[in-house]
Amino acid sequence: MSALAPTIGADAGSAAPQVLWYINPTDGDVPWEPAERVTPTFDVIRQQARTLDRLGFYGALTTAREAISLVGDTERLRFLIPEYPGVKPPVLLAEEAQVFDQYSGGRLIYNQVNGADPVLHRYGRFGSKQERYRVSAEYWTQVKKLYLDDTEPFDGEFFSYGPRYKPAIPGPRQPGGIEVWGTGASPEGIAHAAEVLDVYLSFMSEPDSLTRLFDTVRGAAAQRGRTLRFGVLASVIVRETDEEAWERFEWQLSRTRPETVLATADPNLRSFGFPGLDEIRSDDPLVQQRIDALRAGRIPGREALEFAPNMAAGLTTWTAAEPPFDIAGKGTGTYFVGSAANVAAAMSRVAEQAGIDVWILSGWPLAAEAEITADLLLPLLQQPARSTSGIVGQ
Repeated sequence: MSALAPTIGADAGSAAPQVLWYINPTDGDVPWEPAERVTPTFDVIRQQARTLDRLGFYGALTTAREAISLVGDTERLRFLIPEYPGVKPPVLLAEEAQVFDQYSGGRLIYNQVNGADPVLHRYGRFGSKQERYRVSAEYWTQVKKLYLDDTEPFDGEFFSYGPRYKPAIPGPRQPGGIEVWGTGASPEGIAHAAEVLDVYLSFMSEPDSLTRLFDTVRGAAAQRGRTLRFGVLASVIVRETDEEAWERFEWQLSRTRPETVLATADPNLRSFGFPGLDEIRSDDPLVQQRIDALRAGRIPGREALEFAPNMAAGLTTWTAAEPPFDIAGKGTGTYFVGSAANVAAAMSRVAEQAGIDVWILSGWPLAAEAEITADLLLPLLQQPARSTSGIVGQ
């Protein structure tokens, strides 16, 4: 396996994509199944962080709770940390960012999350979707200024604060300010992305749909005189052969109890505004097969989950908060599955079609699959890849 490899995609202007992985204490061979998880300890995420840093991943998507505690275990790994705009005052968040970069040497990225209503209500945010995006635009505009040591008072529509009253926090400042990555597919979300974000993110949905979304966001940004980069979240199972990879995919399904998936499927659909499991329908016959299987109390098989060569709808650790097996078309559980050559070809074709600059990948167990991915797949993403399994989306 790789040892202290050069940081993958370190230069934003390079042709190679920036590749991030995932850090989370919910881990194991089948971590969405409670009985299959490892004990969530600090040592688990420290091992993940050290592994990703050694392998040369550009960064890692983390929760907001643990990232700064992992700085001492890493040298170059960047941390993509979620924040809900407005939960913390903008001055406080900017100071936290300065401290993080003081200790890490400038390795923080913010993942802005506007979230679903139940999540935001827990944090005391009760505005409408339209208001939330206006709040977020003002919030991140001020956080970026404050991070770069702006000292002036501010009195805006949603936030107010006085002049800086203490010496600046020492340490490096990232050129141009702290980067903010995020998403938003509604008209309000796209307008917000065009105004605020540096990298626009999406789950790996069907390639043509993904391309249309990214083109819409590009156009909105261009109208504001801005240029964004684009990133995609997906899971991967890469092996020496397609057969080995699919065997792993199907083994994980075999270890998943229908009861686990069904316990959250209906409430998660409804929390995102979709009909419940007993009502939802799809014009896509493969998606309808998945819905029918779940209604019958079964886990869908590969024949219903594989929707393109080397691409399938699966389960992840965030499935507990999302509709399972992509039955609502959000792309939250999309996997690339197969040999390194075929997966690299599938990813490269999607990247070329949609214009993808950043991949945020995952696979379980997190550290072990990161090793395999770094060894087999990532070298191929640095160069044109040839597939033996067909064209993505055909």
